[in-house]
Amino acid sequence: MSGERHPTQQELLAGAIRTVEEVLLPELQSAWARTSAVGLLGQLRYALARTTTDSLAAQDAALEKCLTGLFEEFPELRDHAAAVDTSGDASWDLREQAARLLVFAVGHESAAAEAVRAQLRPLLAEQLAQDLAETHPMLQAFLASGSLGSTG
Repeated sequence: MSGERHPTQQELLAGAIRTVEEVLLPELQSAWARTSAVGLLGQLRYALARTTTDSLAAQDAALEKCLTGLFEEFPELRDHAAAVDTSGDASWDLREQAARLLVFAVGHESAAAEAVRAQLRPLLAEQLAQDLAETHPMLQAFLASGSLGSTG
């Protein structure tokens, strides 16, 4: 067994996707079972896409760099970004601060507010576009299965 290796996460997920597509899905008779399987395929494809890069870590680093730059240039922004007691999740805390700064920037005309609009807002819009691109396989699966369609 010294020459054997364990399958990678990518191999495991790809195998699960193939099993659901080629074995389970053709055998499922009820609409609910087929819809559930299609949803599962979307989730598996999303998980597979996430194994290649840690997009959240990269987004957190870019957001932290942007916030740090804004706070250094405009120290008064720290008061507007003071986070409430959140989950203790650093990623969540960064987004909480960013959200507070965006809210501040909406109602103010100052160099600091303009910097938030010019630097932070485009970064968050870009990250949202990345998130949507990353979750696309899962959303497409739900749309194809009718899970996100009208309720009645």
